[in-house]
Amino acid sequence: MPLSDALQSLANGLGCQAAAISRQLGNEERPRTVAIFDKESKSDLPIIGRAFAADVMGHFYTKARPSTIWFLSDHMEDSDWTGTQTLSNWRLSRKVEEIVVLALAVNQRQSDYIEFHFTRALELSERLELEALVPTIERSWSGRKSGLVTQTRMDERLVRARSAAQAGKLKWDAPILGMSNPAGLSRSEFRVCLMLSRGLSVQGITDELGLSEATVRSHLRSIYSKTESSGQSELLYRILSSGKDAAEVATGSL
Repeated sequence: MPLSDALQSLANGLGCQAAAISRQLGNEERPRTVAIFDKESKSDLPIIGRAFAADVMGHFYTKARPSTIWFLSDHMEDSDWTGTQTLSNWRLSRKVEEIVVLALAVNQRQSDYIEFHFTRALELSERLELEALVPTIERSWSGRKSGLVTQTRMDERLVRARSAAQAGKLKWDAPILGMSNPAGLSRSEFRVCLMLSRGLSVQGITDELGLSEATVRSHLRSIYSKTESSGQSELLYRILSSGKDAAEVATGSL
């Protein structure tokens, strides 16, 4: 079974909203996200795009022992723990209350982690159930087919490469509302982005442009695809990050 399918089955069984498997190589600064799952992948909400194990565990990230479990809520009660802005943004955008990280394998060469994101606080009984599952999950991971992680990453890179070749890669810092219109937005899509930059909600855009909510959301889905944004929060961040270009358009005419 592919890692992504196995992760989805496990996440659904635990009742979490998102999950990820990541690997930290000893000679690399950043962890690699091996597989992700998100129940909201087909909605307008921001979807999980990377693993957050390092953000949750802080300085314990490289010191964890295999088969140990870590709860974000425990760290948040520790005065010495400092969360990252990326973690805060993710939790705010999806109302994530708890993140549970399991250390699957830890050694000098590489460390593997699996994490589960919940939109509610866990009861004590649920925490105990997760702790009881750790040995089983760890054994399943240890007994996986050799090379499965490497093959998964190769398959994902191939998909991304094909997608980029077909559609063209939009640079992250490209001015979405720039005069050159780098994302190739239609006039209606451009106006929707401009309304978002002015702080209007979907309902506000609907009223301002005299469109139905379904039409506005259809425009948004097209915009997400063209700008390679995971959702409204990321799109708005990218628009506002190129403030100069957006300001020039905002003061002009449509």
